[in-house]
Amino acid sequence: MEKTKGRIFFSFFLTVIAGFFLLGSSTIEPVHREGRQLINLVREAAKLIEQKGESCFSEFKKKGGKWLHGDTYVFVIDTKGFVFVNPSRPELEGKEQISLKDLMGKPFIRSFINETTGYPFKNEGWTHYVWYKPGEEMAMWKTSYVKLVKAPSGKDFIVGSGLYDIRMEKAFVVDVVDEAADLIKKKGKQAFAQIRDPLGDFNYLTTYVFVIDSKGMDLVNPVFPGFEGQNVLDLKDSEGKYFIKDMIRALESTDTVWIEYMWPKPRHAVPTKKSTYVRKVLYGEEVFYVGSGVYLD
Repeated sequence: MEKTKGRIFFSFFLTVIAGFFLLGSSTIEPVHREGRQLINLVREAAKLIEQKGESCFSEFKKKGGKWLHGDTYVFVIDTKGFVFVNPSRPELEGKEQISLKDLMGKPFIRSFINETTGYPFKNEGWTHYVWYKPGEEMAMWKTSYVKLVKAPSGKDFIVGSGLYDIRMEKAFVVDVVDEAADLIKKKGKQAFAQIRDPLGDFNYLTTYVFVIDSKGMDLVNPVFPGFEGQNVLDLKDSEGKYFIKDMIRALESTDTVWIEYMWPKPRHAVPTKKSTYVRKVLYGEEVFYVGSGVYLD
């Protein structure tokens, strides 16, 4: 009897593990401490909203406390872009800010909403935009972690917090590739314009998403558009590595892969080491390889 129970449990365990990988889950946590702390802060704020609802919003506005200190603050909006909490910019509170744009023209409130409600496999993630640091007039890149949460009243809120000039993380790359892959699964080549959009969620700092087909044809490359429409199968990096061939070969037996090679940053000529995450995507009979990378210098 005990052996039978053990076999049943083991089979159940394998089924769960297999299901996990078949779903294509590839979320990874940040390597750097500040990124992990930011996620924890947002998740703790979300838990507070789950428990207390709107009554806890005043706690997020208390200076010198856990939620508001230095240039750290928690913001809360709803899924229509109405701002309930923003202690850094209280003039935004009490209004719908769905069309609010950053200094580059990116509608980042829409990005918060899309990041938390637009994908079937998650309800939290990263958004990158240009915004003012509290107490300073100069705008800079800000990376916010946002999470969808339901209050006891049944109302949905989006809670988030951000860091300025945060160090790049592989977690950001996984996030943006999985989102682009999901978009291509739904729309096929019609998704390419959205992936190229310089004010969209797939392009920021040195990050961009590329798409290659199964024959090595470059279909999307917003930073190096000269490659679009060209077969890049024989493309080599500065050290002679056929990284496109290596990538496609690796994806014959798996759905995702990390590959390292030498490649110049956007608007730079000198190659530097880059670690790129690539996901295989099927749309009908078409096969696409969707990737993005982080520079390791």
